[in-house]
Amino acid sequence: MSNILSYSSLTIVPMKIESKFGGSSKYKVIDGELIATRDIKKEVKPIKQKPTAIEPNYDFLTSDEDENPIITDCQPTEPEKIIEKVYKLRKSKVKKNCFALSRLEKSRKFLAFYTISFPVGLSDDHAYTVFNIWLTRCRKAGGLNTYLWVAERQKNGTIHFHLLTNDHMPIVTVNGFMAIALATVKRKGVEALQSINPEKYNGVDVEIVKGTRKSIVSYVVKYISKNEIEFYRLPWHCSRDVSALFTAMNFDDSEMDNINEYLPKADENYFIREEKYFKTKGFKFLPNETIFSDLDGVNEIVYSTNN
Repeated sequence: MSNILSYSSLTIVPMKIESKFGGSSKYKVIDGELIATRDIKKEVKPIKQKPTAIEPNYDFLTSDEDENPIITDCQPTEPEKIIEKVYKLRKSKVKKNCFALSRLEKSRKFLAFYTISFPVGLSDDHAYTVFNIWLTRCRKAGGLNTYLWVAERQKNGTIHFHLLTNDHMPIVTVNGFMAIALATVKRKGVEALQSINPEKYNGVDVEIVKGTRKSIVSYVVKYISKNEIEFYRLPWHCSRDVSALFTAMNFDDSEMDNINEYLPKADENYFIREEKYFKTKGFKFLPNETIFSDLDGVNEIVYSTNN
């Protein structure tokens, strides 16, 4: 039996978990040692095979009474319908990464929340194109290294994005990058952009997140919690250093006594979800930060290793 304590929930599973910490895309901690997952499991590359040429079938059955051939197995078929993949925001995953990012020492000194919006009526595809151009320029020339972004649809139907980062980017600079991105896409004849002047469109706003770690987390999570829509593109993403952070600690039953001291006992304090192989108690409260000291400590090591 293992207990998985994250920044927002406690999950009980009927199995032993090898790594002391979980949720990282890149690391495990085994016997107190930080180990890259690539050192644990070797990647098996598939063998590339040359495609086999398929000879077309010209074996037609013809009738002397009809000058047109009767085709038995070469009749045209209905074209296959292309099914678009639908993405839905995994709120729990995004929240856990937001927690991990916001609790870093660097984030305590500076944390900013950018909102990137577009002219009303811009399609999702074009909005993602503009956003990608903007984000690429921010990474290459704006000093953006550590970030997490989430897509959200406004009431007017146009998509916009929220970006959380502990890297300082001047608002004038990032709006300049937005002007370049909009002008690039406008030149392609996108109708929704023809009536705007990219140089005067200030589509990027920023709020500096102030206060304690508790207030930071509350501020960020309120934007994530209301997002219920489906997307045909990725609804969120983060930088590699954020993806590498741990988001949970794993305990056996004998180690849980110290944790339970800081958690309320009454079920009314939790969102409870119970399935066949696990039980999750989502926190309706912000736990005492003491229980996350080990998790915060290992994440400082992971973050410094990746920056």
